[in-house]
Amino acid sequence: MNATPACKAAEIAPEARHWQLLPGADFADSYRIPLAASLAQRQIADIAARMMSGKPAWIAALLALRNRLVAPFGLKGAQLAVGEVQADNQMPGFPVLDGDASHLLLGMDDRHLDFRLCLEKSSSGSAGEAPQWLTATTVVRTKGWPGKAYLAVIMPFHRRIVRTLLEKMPE
Repeated sequence: MNATPACKAAEIAPEARHWQLLPGADFADSYRIPLAASLAQRQIADIAARMMSGKPAWIAALLALRNRLVAPFGLKGAQLAVGEVQADNQMPGFPVLDGDASHLLLGMDDRHLDFRLCLEKSSSGSAGEAPQWLTATTVVRTKGWPGKAYLAVIMPFHRRIVRTLLEKMPE
């Protein structure tokens, strides 16, 4: 079962600690959504795998197009694959740089930019039974004009993709 239509990902300000993931970063954004009760009990690696598995066909098509367009420039391919964190500390699609039961840091460095994707499960901190939240924070450090141009082109797609992945996550 997918998240209900009324459950929209909210854009929130990235915290200072997120900017520190890539010193000199040019861009960061964060989106947060309440987790369904069935997901709140799971570890973040499982939640991340479910989030990636909920991608619609249009996201897969955009990533395939992106990979074809950037291949002649020697840029690494991108994918959002389904799967668990593997023994070699890889999650299909992106290397796992750090993590525990409640946070997962994925990322990659390339010729044009470096990025980090931080997925975090947390409570609201309010009294009583606190809801669980999933926050996805992306931090990017560009490398010269090619990175800045690339970031400007993909930004509208990035925002829609992150929101969609959060909102369409299977329970």
